[in-house]
Amino acid sequence: MTHGISRLALAALLVLGACGSEQQFVSPGDPQSSPSGNFVAHAENGSEVRVTDRDGAEVFRKTYEHDRVYEGDGVGAVWLAGKDQLWVIVPRGGAERVEAGPDGQWTAVEDELPGEITRMG
Repeated sequence: MTHGISRLALAALLVLGACGSEQQFVSPGDPQSSPSGNFVAHAENGSEVRVTDRDGAEVFRKTYEHDRVYEGDGVGAVWLAGKDQLWVIVPRGGAERVEAGPDGQWTAVEDELPGEITRMG
């Protein structure tokens, strides 16, 4: 562990921060629109991620406070290029895929980062 952030999470955050225009890194105070433009991802207080539709209605919210080791830890998130699929990186390691299901309900599921994101490093 490096200051409470696993090597995987630290590497992923560096990768996400280095992503170009195809993937949009979401950070506190810098929300990013999804590839379709229909949704916006917000990172709040370093421990919460939410997604709103273009009218501002909330479609997803999750707090990652329990995943923080130190006060300065925070989550990172990035939209996958060409798809309304948000990837959230948590400080203790691991990633979650956030997207709407067939019923339109947005959920988060633990998953491995796709190659499209990991290759950016």
